[in-house]
Amino acid sequence: MDVRRLAAAFACVALAATLSALGPVALKLLIDALSGEGVSVTGMVAAPLLLLALYVGAQWAGRLASELRMLLFAGAEQSISRKLSRKVFAHVMALPLSFHLGRATGAVAQTLENGLQGYRLVMQHALFTLLPGVLEILIMAVIIAVVLDPVFLVVFGACALAYVIVFVDGARKVLRASRAVSSARIDANAQLADGLLNFETVKSFSGEHAVTRRYDAALETTQGRWREFYRARFANGALIAIVFAAGLAATLWLGLTRVQSGAMTIGDFVLVNAYMLQIVRPLELLGFGIRDIGQGAAFIERMLALLDEEAEPRAAAMTSGAAPAEMPAKITFENVTFSYNNGRPVLNDLSFEIAPGSVTALVGPSGGGKSSIVRLIMRFYEPDSGRILIDGVPVAGYPPAELRQMIAVVPQDTSLFNASLAFNIGFPEYESARENIEQAARLANLDGLVAKLPDGLDTIVGERGLKLSGGEKQRVAIARASLKQPRLFIADEATSSLDSRTEAQIVENLAIAARGITTLIIAHRLSTIVKADDIIVVEHGRIAERGRHDTLLAQAGLYAELWRAQTEAGESQ
Repeated sequence: MDVRRLAAAFACVALAATLSALGPVALKLLIDALSGEGVSVTGMVAAPLLLLALYVGAQWAGRLASELRMLLFAGAEQSISRKLSRKVFAHVMALPLSFHLGRATGAVAQTLENGLQGYRLVMQHALFTLLPGVLEILIMAVIIAVVLDPVFLVVFGACALAYVIVFVDGARKVLRASRAVSSARIDANAQLADGLLNFETVKSFSGEHAVTRRYDAALETTQGRWREFYRARFANGALIAIVFAAGLAATLWLGLTRVQSGAMTIGDFVLVNAYMLQIVRPLELLGFGIRDIGQGAAFIERMLALLDEEAEPRAAAMTSGAAPAEMPAKITFENVTFSYNNGRPVLNDLSFEIAPGSVTALVGPSGGGKSSIVRLIMRFYEPDSGRILIDGVPVAGYPPAELRQMIAVVPQDTSLFNASLAFNIGFPEYESARENIEQAARLANLDGLVAKLPDGLDTIVGERGLKLSGGEKQRVAIARASLKQPRLFIADEATSSLDSRTEAQIVENLAIAARGITTLIIAHRLSTIVKADDIIVVEHGRIAERGRHDTLLAQAGLYAELWRAQTEAGESQ
């Protein structure tokens, strides 16, 4: 459909350009007929009314074809824009976590917007500027060579060469300025998004003026870059005006002398003037098109760089040997070493095994590598060395989508979509049966909250779920995880920011949701994991101790020290 629409728009462009080029010929014949100098092939003066009708008809048909081409092009352009937007967005979503952690959300969004704007500039000028411009110039050049003195063709050719020189230089300067504008716009939008995403912190610290000043500084830079851009365009436009004036003066002077000598009719003079004015338009359009295509290309560059980013590695097909989908998973780490950006190792030759259906806790001082273990299991990062296996199969053997489908994570900071409560519980299968979502909400003790909300499960929870409390957001995360029916349940510091009463309720909800499922709990508060089947104490990326709660306390090691510190802190409150 898009190809047919573009082909039809292409035909309209060609028709409009042809009629536009032939219109002045009808005007010349009309003027010669009115002055008595026009003679038809049969020796009779051409009918003025017929010539007038041809001239007006050519003008009308040319404009109608231009409007029709826009109608046809708009549908194709919007369809292609949608497909391109979807492709870029899907690619960005497929990029590894390390990419997103190193990029500002607003910068990525503005890069996409700049790329789409650049694509529209390139597409519109390619179809509406370059094509009709070249066609009009060719038709007019043929008419000038056949009907008029060849000297005019030389003048027009010289003007065309001058235009090319000026526009090539202008396109180079505008391209450079456009790259600077694109970079500044991306930076400014990053500041805007950063302020909006952190507005609660801004309000808490009365920092409105600070973030506004920071955003304004980025806008000031953007304004300066735009100023340089328009200066480059103005300088190029001034040179174009000089070329145009010089070419028009030379053409009219030559035409005037030939009319006075009788070598040309008045209609020929009008034709020369019309073509000089008309040939300038496609030449300028070609120049402007090339220049704006350069601007569009500069805007597209950053988007193409996004597309060149390597997506996270994928397995070609599911490796055989994994346990059935309904069985709890077995997790194995074999001599795993890992560091971020080839820096200091976070995990050092780490080896352990989590038995199917067991509850295993990871504890230890901050920075010991506990959250990194989760990210490696989820395959957000690849280990520097060693292997991670699920049911004896390396995680690299699982397609990422299938790997993460068997894992449910309740994070420390639950970020929700600005959508309904039902959407957030059901995500990503948010069109799940309503009864399944309601059952998951009851499992997470959300039914009391749902009963109080004005629209129940259809209540919008706000940006990142800010209309809900911390405990309520954690319950939403538990409901979402239970609806997933995973083989591995991970709770990553899921209760660290909650009060003791809410924490006890969340721990109970977690236990119900993870019953019969292999469970990995990363805990800061040791009181939440005293019943764990196995507790692994991680320090400096290595296993310092391992065992059950009572056994570790009896060893009087790091775990006992952490337990004593938390117990004393709790008693002092």
